[in-house]
Amino acid sequence: MSEEISCPFCGNIIAKDALRCEKCGSLFKEPELPDIKFNELGPFLAIDVLTLGFFSTIWFFINGKAVNNLVQGVKDKLKLHWLFVLLALNGGFYLFFFYKHPTYLMLFAVLQCILYIALTYRVLRIIQKYTEAVYDVVVEYNPYYIVLFNIFYLVHFIDTYKNRVQNLHVHFDWKSPQGLVLILLILIIIFILRFYNEMYLLFH
Repeated sequence: MSEEISCPFCGNIIAKDALRCEKCGSLFKEPELPDIKFNELGPFLAIDVLTLGFFSTIWFFINGKAVNNLVQGVKDKLKLHWLFVLLALNGGFYLFFFYKHPTYLMLFAVLQCILYIALTYRVLRIIQKYTEAVYDVVVEYNPYYIVLFNIFYLVHFIDTYKNRVQNLHVHFDWKSPQGLVLILLILIIIFILRFYNEMYLLFH
């Protein structure tokens, strides 16, 4: 039988190696997602704007190994790998047509956005399963934000991960600083789409 101690927050009797108190829900280990780089929204946005959106693709490959280490099942690992392969292939085609056949540029830009949405959903599901397995907490994500903001929402989710696990963050307040950030993201997305359109018209 494992040694038992009292919860320092409510006094409930718990196992010595417990990660969370069953009575008050307090965590005894700071939640983290190990080795994920560029996990702060501010620096990520700055780099992505400076690289005209190309850093979004690079981010997935930089953090591919770290996300892979969070995977709890074989199926999720296979799905993640296939999405990375498709992202790499689409990125290659995008660069090729950017210089050779700009008329097809918009098509691969749309495919890129679809892959961002799919990868964002898959990574969030992996994080959700990892959190439930390690911290016994189910963190919720917003499917509408996945479609609207995809990787921006993913980085924001990782940036606020500790708070989400500790406080079981579910709701979103538009008056919060995060609300202002998401409004800024909308403007950035509009700017990027206009840039793609202008480049298409320039090379057409």
